[in-house]
Amino acid sequence: MINAKATARSNPMMRSGTAQSTTSANPKQPLSAGPVQDVGGRASQGVQPGPSRGGKPADAFDASGANRRQSSTSSRLENALGVMGTAGELVNTFAPRGLPPELQNLTPAAQSAQPGQLAQPAQASGSGIPSANDKRPAGDKRSAAQIVDDSPVLKNLGRQKDIKFDQLCKQTGIDPKLDLKDAKQNPDAVYRLAKVLEFIDSAKASTGGDRSNKVQNGQGDGNIEGITKSGDARHGTEAGMVKDFAEQGYSFLGSHQLPTTKDTHVKADGSNKDNFQWFAGEAGKHLWFVPAVSNVLTGIGNSEGGLKGVLEGAATGYLKTLKGAAEGVVGAITSGRPNPASLLFGGAMGALGATEAAPQPVKDIANLF
Repeated sequence: MINAKATARSNPMMRSGTAQSTTSANPKQPLSAGPVQDVGGRASQGVQPGPSRGGKPADAFDASGANRRQSSTSSRLENALGVMGTAGELVNTFAPRGLPPELQNLTPAAQSAQPGQLAQPAQASGSGIPSANDKRPAGDKRSAAQIVDDSPVLKNLGRQKDIKFDQLCKQTGIDPKLDLKDAKQNPDAVYRLAKVLEFIDSAKASTGGDRSNKVQNGQGDGNIEGITKSGDARHGTEAGMVKDFAEQGYSFLGSHQLPTTKDTHVKADGSNKDNFQWFAGEAGKHLWFVPAVSNVLTGIGNSEGGLKGVLEGAATGYLKTLKGAAEGVVGAITSGRPNPASLLFGGAMGALGATEAAPQPVKDIANLF
């Protein structure tokens, strides 16, 4: 019996499954991942795997699935490379080498024009302040003569010494040897000068307030004021701004209002006072304690000049005094028991409070009564 059992165990025909299982589970035998395809599709040679329970090698993998994954990965890689190539072409197109970054950023805008079309010239920044790069807007085909006729302030511009016409031409690119309406004159240069003069003519007062008697709906009256009879331009006037622009250029046009001035010959609206107006205005300042006289003289000093302007200014000052006195009398009546003394005092305080030339602290005290 002992020999029979030994024979049975040693018989190779018996328990073949056990023998095979023992052989396939040998830890010293290297496992194979199955046939691996290289780039060319050839299967690499290696140890063939043994059969698995399902009749298929246990360590084998689906070659067709691997090919599909490889194809999908390749497609994504090609798409990514294509996008990178397109981006590289765009960079090479719009950002040529040798340009500084600030100019490279501007290159696409210059390339935005359609083939065969010229890029539009640079226009103003939109701030409303004239620029040395200003040109006629797209579609504006006016000649220099037409631009002059369409701009009253340019058409009426004088040639006094402080207007400095030749320097104005230099700042804007106009040929001073040619008439402004000459057919050979540069229309864009004439356009630039018109824009500068219109900007100055429509400026606000030095205090930032509106000059309602000079500027309407953002348009000036078409007359550069502030030139004396001797041709001098007073500081704080439109003519003074034209002179400063001629000497300093576009850097002067930083604020759309008249400069402040201590020149007593310059009115609040930026126009000149003649000698009579100046004398009347100065007398009104010194006689502020006599409301009626002060307001009449101040009204004359602030008038437009001429006989008509003097009469209108005097009437305006007188009516201002009467209005202030009347309000003072009404205030005396409503504040308590009226009597002649209180009415007289109230009228005087009301007139003093309405006196334009009176010091502000005096007017504040008078308005308390």
